[in-house]
Amino acid sequence: MSNIPQNLEILMAFEDWAKPRGYDLARPADRAHAADEFQNLETRAAWLGFEAAHGPAGCRPYGQQLYALLKKSSEYAHQTDKLFPVRVGTPPYDDYAVHGGPGGVYRLRDVSFYVIEGGKQYRLN
Repeated sequence: MSNIPQNLEILMAFEDWAKPRGYDLARPADRAHAADEFQNLETRAAWLGFEAAHGPAGCRPYGQQLYALLKKSSEYAHQTDKLFPVRVGTPPYDDYAVHGGPGGVYRLRDVSFYVIEGGKQYRLN
C-alpha cells in the first residue's frame, strides 16, 4: 500500500488533470479523500491509469517536486494564494525562469519556493 502523502499528491494532480477534461470527480461524502471510490466508472478507470503512470511503479521524475507561492509583493499576487507545482528553466523572455502556475511563467523575485515532505511544507528561500 502506498503512503498517504504520496497518494494525496497524486490524487491532487489527478484532479487538476481531470477537472478541465470534464471528468465527474464525485465521491461518497464519507470517503471524500478516497480516490479508489470515484462514483463515475469512466473517472475510476482514468484514475487507475493515472495512478499507474504516476505512482511508485510509474514514470515519475527523480527527486522532489518544487512548488511556488506568489509573494504578496508580486504584481501577480492576485492570481492565486495557493502553492502550485513549478520547474525552473530557460526563460522564454526577460528573467521569467519559473515555469508553471496560473500565469505560466514568473520571475524568481515573484515567488517563494517550497517542497513538501511527509505532508509538511518546507520553504526553501
